[in-house]
Amino acid sequence: MERLELDEDVHQQVRLLARAWSVTESEVIRRLVNAFVNQDAVAAPAAPVEPVAIYADYEGHHVEAEFHPATRRVSITSGSLTGRSFKSPSGAAIAVVQALNPSVHPNRNGWSFWFIQETGRALQSIRSSSNS
Repeated sequence: MERLELDEDVHQQVRLLARAWSVTESEVIRRLVNAFVNQDAVAAPAAPVEPVAIYADYEGHHVEAEFHPATRRVSITSGSLTGRSFKSPSGAAIAVVQALNPSVHPNRNGWSFWFIQETGRALQSIRSSSNS
């Protein structure tokens, strides 16, 4: 294996891309070189968007969470479900309803159940921009 010498600022950027893409630093360089060499090829994937702070108010309880646009997962950050992560906004909404009101049917549309903390708009408002 050969070594490649990089300036510290360039190496920091490679490390950042490696974390964002969940690959090795070597794979980052491979992708960037391939994108350059194969001008017709699709560029390296964009870094995932930062998590979006969201909330739900249900049965007098305020529950906070994070929506991860790249994976569409929801991670609960407050209340009895803190630390739990769900594959979808609806999965997280169902879990909240089950935890707070187990006597009702829990099915919920997570896209309309959760709201964006910064704007107060339904999570649905950014749904198309989170499609990967």
